[in-house]
Amino acid sequence: MGRDPSYGAPNGVKSVGAYYTPPSVARALAAWALRRATDSVLDPAAGDGVFLSEASARLRALGCRAPAVTGVELRADAAREARARLASAGADAGRVAVGDFLALDPARLPPVDAVVGNPPYVRFQRLDRSQRERAAAIAAAAGLRADPLASSWAAFVLHAERFLAPGGRLALVLPSEIGHARYARSVLDLLRQRFARATFVLFESALFPRLDQGALLLLADGHGRAFEGFSVAHLASAAALAGGLSSLPHRRLDAGALVCGAARLHHAWLPEPAAELFGALRGSGRCSALGVWAGVSTGYVTGANAFFQLTPGRARALELAPRHLRPALFRSRALRGLTVTEEDWRRGGERGHSGYLLLPEDGDDPAVAAYLRTADDGVRGRAKIRRRRPWYRVGRATPPDLVLTAMCAVAPRLAVNEAGAVVSNTLHAVRLAPSAAPGAARLLALAALSSLAELSAEMEGHALGGGMLKLEPSEALRLLLPLLSPPEPQGRPASGHDLDRTFAAADAALRANDREAARAAADRALLLDAAGLAPADVEALRAGAARLRSLRRGPPGGTPPAAD
Repeated sequence: MGRDPSYGAPNGVKSVGAYYTPPSVARALAAWALRRATDSVLDPAAGDGVFLSEASARLRALGCRAPAVTGVELRADAAREARARLASAGADAGRVAVGDFLALDPARLPPVDAVVGNPPYVRFQRLDRSQRERAAAIAAAAGLRADPLASSWAAFVLHAERFLAPGGRLALVLPSEIGHARYARSVLDLLRQRFARATFVLFESALFPRLDQGALLLLADGHGRAFEGFSVAHLASAAALAGGLSSLPHRRLDAGALVCGAARLHHAWLPEPAAELFGALRGSGRCSALGVWAGVSTGYVTGANAFFQLTPGRARALELAPRHLRPALFRSRALRGLTVTEEDWRRGGERGHSGYLLLPEDGDDPAVAAYLRTADDGVRGRAKIRRRRPWYRVGRATPPDLVLTAMCAVAPRLAVNEAGAVVSNTLHAVRLAPSAAPGAARLLALAALSSLAELSAEMEGHALGGGMLKLEPSEALRLLLPLLSPPEPQGRPASGHDLDRTFAAADAALRANDREAARAAADRALLLDAAGLAPADVEALRAGAARLRSLRRGPPGGTPPAAD
């Protein structure tokens, strides 16, 4: 059960983070993990008892009269539900303890043959102090340092491993973050150190469609034995689990690349032609990462957008002088083409996508002082605002050279910031290196439209709920672009090819909502002409990007992601 610190609620109630595991998933994990009638099992986050119930049924089917199933659940009401579920199945309901699993000493229980379950997915900063301290102690016991960006599931996996007997197994539902998050690398490394094998089962259709987090299955076997390797298996949906997990076709993964972050789990979905071509291009010298050309950072964080972000009309009504205002882009929908012009900014202001950031030079101006006095405790008392000196001075408010969408439904957009606007943290600020040649900003914006860049974004970014693609600044720096390292291009993508004409055509296509035409223009100039790729190569890149995109967006008929 992945959920918030309340650790329990009616099925599917997102407000408290409760997403109970379907019985079919629990049944498949129990069947894989429990192989003898004498096996014992522990569920560290028992929730409504679905894993314990299915484990008990599995052990009875193997011939056990009194299954050894143990559960730990933080919330007393959820524990009562789990006990009732076990009792109705004729199992020992007294084996569900109320308490925090992270506080449980492994010495208090005999080692178990299997740990099965779905630990909670809660960011460390949302845990209370005692829980954070326990999570840090667990990481330290594993020889790791607790990452403040980590989620509670990681601590559960690290701690659960300590309860296993030699040769024991982990069978868990985990967030897809294990395949891409930096903090998850420590978990992957522990799996490599403590288990003989680990298989990750990925699904084309989401296990929890309403959860803003993808999920997969972890099957780790051979606790305490020499490491043999990581592998990955693919299933269309949870319905395919009816066929069992023991004989799934799978393929090996590069464990070293996965642990160091050079590879990610979702790369396993990429068709082989695209994977081979992408790898060849990355090492060919015909391409370079965005980070070679520019730096990427998040936009400003106000702590109270409704107070600090003003529409042009509201700024006029407040009679605020221009020196206290900065033209700002609030949302990605303010980006219409390959440039953000002053006209784009004005049109965005009419639709609420852009406007002004209040950035007072001082608090003495009468109009500014009058407006600042309207900030109640609900504004000034917020954590991000309390820490600022003075509280009304928002940081990171310098106009970047280019603007990059941080989240998108189709593919990221990079646009030249001709309007000189500052950007909110729904966008990324891209600043050219001091050595960048003239025309570099336009060249980068065009290159980011290419099929190579689209595939690279799918490879480097990660999926969010609703099928959105998220690019963190560190991920954006690794975006592979069909450009030589600067300063070689000098503003032209290929001999005889007019960059300005191509840029204008792609910009016009985007403004007409024809992204395919814009991408085709970039591909012709930068992949076919400049990089010398064959049309079949470009099609392989495009198909690879489309494959990864279709998987993160879900099957036809699912909930569509928000528009870019």
